[in-house]
Amino acid sequence: MIAVVPIRSGSKGIPNKNIKLFNDKPLIWWVLNSLEQSNISQIIVATDPEYKTIVNNFGFSKVITYLRDPNNSRDTSSTEDVLLETITQLNLKDDIMLVQATSPLTTTKDINGGIKLYKKYDSVLSVVKQKRFIWGNGKPLNYSYTNRPRRQDWGGYFVENGSFYINSSSNIIEYKNRLSGNIGMYEMEESTYYEIDNISDWIIMESLQNNLNK
Repeated sequence: MIAVVPIRSGSKGIPNKNIKLFNDKPLIWWVLNSLEQSNISQIIVATDPEYKTIVNNFGFSKVITYLRDPNNSRDTSSTEDVLLETITQLNLKDDIMLVQATSPLTTTKDINGGIKLYKKYDSVLSVVKQKRFIWGNGKPLNYSYTNRPRRQDWGGYFVENGSFYINSSSNIIEYKNRLSGNIGMYEMEESTYYEIDNISDWIIMESLQNNLNK
């Protein structure tokens, strides 16, 4: 299985987010380090020239860099666009794990667990369990307010945490999507709920990682 990690310069919310120091290491370093120690055979960082040298200088043995098309490095570019480009241009035939640099709490254990689960499904995504009451247009969407469950008695629901997605390269090309077919959910720790999109997320996740490492 090959991991594809898309990163680009030009982040608006947090300038140079992917290489900004997160607990003394560039943000991208954390997922690459977890992947390096996992059962993944190769790691492809789909990036632009500004970040290529930085990633190569980490010295990870499994990591190679791929310079993505500038048209797929815009604010409007989707992750699927980059994923499809990487697979087709490098003629990949392997199973693919799409890994997000903005989820630095992803561990090697999680990655290997996702790979193991994938053997039972067509594709897999990482999730966390949440127990929040959701409303929309003045109506509850996932519970009855006339029969409010106690949190400890409620099974809750699963939310994508964006850490990783697994599918075959052929399915990704056919469906133009990271997920397809019979989809399995790999549950991760609740602390991995956050993705780093803004400075508040950054502060929360740095603190979480510090506490988890104590």
